[in-house]
Amino acid sequence: MATLKEQLDTILRDLLPGSADEAVNGSELLDKVRQKLEGDYAENSIRQHFSVMSRDPTSPIAKVDQGQGYYLRPAFQSTIVVDECHSATPPAASDDSAGRAGQREEKFRSLFMRWTELNNEFPMQIEHTRGVKQPIGINKWKFPDVVLVRWEVGEVTDRGFRLAKDLLEVKRSLGEQPFRLTSAELKVEISAGTLREAFFQCVSNSKWAHSAQLTVACKLSDELVAEELRRLGTSYDVSVVSFGLDSTFLDGLPTAEKLLDLSSKDFEPIANRVSLTRIALGREREGLDWDHLRDLRSQSPDMSELFKWIAFCLEKKAPYTVRDWLNVAHVERNYV
Repeated sequence: MATLKEQLDTILRDLLPGSADEAVNGSELLDKVRQKLEGDYAENSIRQHFSVMSRDPTSPIAKVDQGQGYYLRPAFQSTIVVDECHSATPPAASDDSAGRAGQREEKFRSLFMRWTELNNEFPMQIEHTRGVKQPIGINKWKFPDVVLVRWEVGEVTDRGFRLAKDLLEVKRSLGEQPFRLTSAELKVEISAGTLREAFFQCVSNSKWAHSAQLTVACKLSDELVAEELRRLGTSYDVSVVSFGLDSTFLDGLPTAEKLLDLSSKDFEPIANRVSLTRIALGREREGLDWDHLRDLRSQSPDMSELFKWIAFCLEKKAPYTVRDWLNVAHVERNYV
């Protein structure tokens, strides 16, 4: 029999209203859920799951910002109904698959960046080919695919995600970092023959960051591979996650550039196809390795731009995306 959380993940998708204005209170939701649950679970246990899951951006249940009540998280609201990943035809699919932007790896990077933005993380793509030319092998496994910025002082308001300026000032006055950086290595698939290379590539290019994450696009169907990644992740403090997709689905997506340009409405059905599985949780480090970062900044213009972007956000006390930051910086540089 499925666990309580596994059952709730399925049941709540059908029971929760799609709008925060129609949110149901915990008691009403509890009564509805109990009618569908298999097994005898205590009321307090079910309520606790509601509370914990509502804080998890990968679960279907969300809690209203003010007052009491639960509703279906927007990322789980979709007008497309499919049974299997490979049977879906994503919106705005394009036959323009020429060049690098049509490769699975680049499509997945764009999908990953858009998906993390939905969870109030701020991604920056690190382009390996823009690094300073070095002798062959020197820069191998040196740079991640994406760096994620998570604001520790961020909060969701009725105007969207904002930085709590009072908490920002307190942390800065205490000399504490108000953000956390995750070095993300992305792979479309991992097999028994490639898992150690993929994993240690992630270890190698993440030593400077607060945390490391190895993200696999496709479902890890081989239990031996998943178990080995779980063991390695635990040993080396690396988070390992799978998006639960398959390569056929990636082939049907628009090009990498078009994915980044999709409206939130058009991207939503694609985001809903993600079935996140956490293979290993990993563990965060207390601080950044600044000596390592100085070397990375000297070798990669993107790594240098990363901190210009963060500095701009701190100056403005607002969580700008990379694209918005570049637009504002352009205007200020040319017209102000």
